[in-house]
Amino acid sequence: MKAEKAAPVRDPRLWTPLDDSVYIIQEGRAFGESGPTQPDQWGMDPFDPDGEEEQGCPSGDWCGPVDVAERFAVEGTPRELGCPERLRGQNKPPLKASDPRLKGLSLNPVMMGRLYPIATGEAREKSGDDAVCCYHWYDYCSGRPLLDGERDAEGVVATLRPGAAWSGRQIQTPGSLDERTRARLTRAWLEDALMEHASVAAFARAALELLAVGAPAALIAGCRQAAADEIAHARLCFALARRYAGVDMEPAELPSSAAAPRRGGLVALARDTFAEGCVGETIAALTAARAARACADPEARAALETIAEDEARHAALAWATVDYCCRRGGQAVIRALAEHATELLARADASPSDGDDDDASLRAHGRLGPGERARARRDAWRELIAPTLASLTGDARLAGRLG
Repeated sequence: MKAEKAAPVRDPRLWTPLDDSVYIIQEGRAFGESGPTQPDQWGMDPFDPDGEEEQGCPSGDWCGPVDVAERFAVEGTPRELGCPERLRGQNKPPLKASDPRLKGLSLNPVMMGRLYPIATGEAREKSGDDAVCCYHWYDYCSGRPLLDGERDAEGVVATLRPGAAWSGRQIQTPGSLDERTRARLTRAWLEDALMEHASVAAFARAALELLAVGAPAALIAGCRQAAADEIAHARLCFALARRYAGVDMEPAELPSSAAAPRRGGLVALARDTFAEGCVGETIAALTAARAARACADPEARAALETIAEDEARHAALAWATVDYCCRRGGQAVIRALAEHATELLARADASPSDGDDDDASLRAHGRLGPGERARARRDAWRELIAPTLASLTGDARLAGRLG
């Protein structure tokens, strides 16, 4: 029986940094106060909730029952106060998105959360409930995420250490910025730098997964070029972080297991590529483009323009990969892809979306506020992701369901 083929993606206009573009994610105020900016302290965990909230990605706070937290727990994570220390955005066994206990927690599959013991103690004292756990979370949003080992696991980034191997060229330090703003900008650019660094490994893994299904050379070559782009992005971001911090930092080792190729054939490759590339990089491209237009600083704006253009090409590569999987695998792949897309959107819709836009000093240096980032995600789904998926699968109903 001849496999049914999906319609190809043919409209190149979809893959330019368009003006308009859903992940609806809350960004709340992080627990704790801003940390000091002395050089010896930039080796700390960049996602420590005792520091400033992540400016580069949606983030927020959540307190909930320990049994709910356990469903999101990273496998093997230690327990403190009876709570898992780390969360990730895949709950097992799954809870319905409408469950009121999930209110305030992102259901994005690339969400990462870390226990905040002080807030946990305060919440328990206030409520009288010793089974409450409190977390600060953020959603990975720069480049293609490197998910740890098997599918649906936690996103991985390297830790930081002193060093200038990834800092790129010297960028002139801007004047008239207060210490708190410098600290927030440093943290935001370091987070982006580590995510872009992890994306290098994600594309290396993607190339191996393409080889395993006999994909054409053009797709594999595209992954190699994308990995080179991500190296350049990471160096730009590390250079900007050094500019605001006044010290050099670089990534330490990535766990080798995180970049191991995943199994599952064409169906798994299509699902993973859609989530990581078609969704993640489409949103990243549009967010960077909008941040560049709002940015008054020429150095940060130039970096964002480069990132936006490259991420748009990476999204196009992801769509070409999904198109290949659909053509090879026929309706089995198409059905699995449509189900996965609907699931991803349901999680996004269930996530809170409130949050004020950030202050002008951060916006002028290329950091959009939570409201602006939420609008970019909403527009990306409606204007780009949903119609492209409908075109690729030949199912026009998807545009209405997902848009």
